[in-house]
Amino acid sequence: MSVFEIQRKVERGSGMKCYFKRVTVALLVLALLLTMPLLGCAKEVEEKVTITIGTITDLTGPAGPALVSLTWALEDLVKHINEEDPIPGVELRTLAYDCRMDPARDIPGYDWLRERGAKVIITPLEYTAIVVKPFAKRDQIPVFSLSASQPLVESPGWAFCLNTFARWETLTVLEWVSDHWDYVNDGIPKIGCIAPSVSAGIECEEAVKDHCQANPDKFEWVGSSLVPMGTVSWASEVAKLKGCDWLGLPLLDAVSMSTFIEQFRAQGYTAKIFTQEALPAFRGFVVDKVGYEDIDGSLAAIATGWWNDPYPMVDLLEDLLYRYHADEAEDTIYSGIGYIGGGIQQYFILQILRQAIEEVGAKDFDGQALYDTVTEFKMVIQGFEEWGFSDTKRLCLDHVKIYEVSAEAEDLVAISDWIPMVED
Repeated sequence: MSVFEIQRKVERGSGMKCYFKRVTVALLVLALLLTMPLLGCAKEVEEKVTITIGTITDLTGPAGPALVSLTWALEDLVKHINEEDPIPGVELRTLAYDCRMDPARDIPGYDWLRERGAKVIITPLEYTAIVVKPFAKRDQIPVFSLSASQPLVESPGWAFCLNTFARWETLTVLEWVSDHWDYVNDGIPKIGCIAPSVSAGIECEEAVKDHCQANPDKFEWVGSSLVPMGTVSWASEVAKLKGCDWLGLPLLDAVSMSTFIEQFRAQGYTAKIFTQEALPAFRGFVVDKVGYEDIDGSLAAIATGWWNDPYPMVDLLEDLLYRYHADEAEDTIYSGIGYIGGGIQQYFILQILRQAIEEVGAKDFDGQALYDTVTEFKMVIQGFEEWGFSDTKRLCLDHVKIYEVSAEAEDLVAISDWIPMVED
């Protein structure tokens, strides 16, 4: 019997008896209406399983300005999933540990997250993933690194890379230069390189030098320098590389890159720059320091996409950025690739997590279930090349796009489709 039928029946009565019937029925109906949503909420709370995603990142150290936005991207995607695209029976939450780029804090950070129930750990720092990799295997907690290095992927384990080697990206841009250089009118281009004196930087510098020396019909090798992070004085490097047509600046930090370009241009030298994701990562800092004109025509290889790419994933992340960080959104976009690149990488991780939960059920989900799903997972992310791992493959990306800095557009502009990376 509906509420309206009850009401009509009550209205047929008369006198005090009818009055008490109306009151009684009204109270019963009110109690029923109030109780039903409470029962539904109680059932929903009872069935929800909270799954924690931990991150070990730099929030207050030297890389903080570039990495905070990566943390925002993960938090915003989790909010979006919980509120608009929920995983049945699951409430996701994020928990971040600030390692401040101090290697001594990596293991304490891992233990802190593990003790608080993290089922998966994400880090933008590949050396952090290397340090915690053996503990991840012991505890069966998959670790995802947003950057890559050979030691991290050389043997299959519980660490997975959502990126590729910086030296491969650098070689791919170098190959693009040779494929589009006018040798008839401009001769063989002179090439030099400056890289930071860290393992990945040394790998990039060696790869560029070896490639140029192995292909003397394509490149004339001028020389290179390995420098500490944060270098600001470049007199000897500028003098050595003054005759270059192209300069590789792989993995330089924002201060080193911008001060070198400033001092190189001040001497009137016009070599164009090629890099991988270093320049896109610090776009805002470099442009504020030297302006678009001094980096016009620079080339960068990006494995995840850029803000002006016409992909639904880019639209989603931009929408989330303005929704949850309206006051900081424009500055975040201008600063560089952090939010968009890290967001796309972490979106992929969340889709793996979703599939693992759906396959075994929320209550039976654990690290082993996630590991089993990771090694089988493949996905094309709305216009991007297919990403995926296997039992032996720990790099999920093998394509990049080439972007050119345009002073006219005041932006990076894609000048290629997705192309396979040059591997050495």
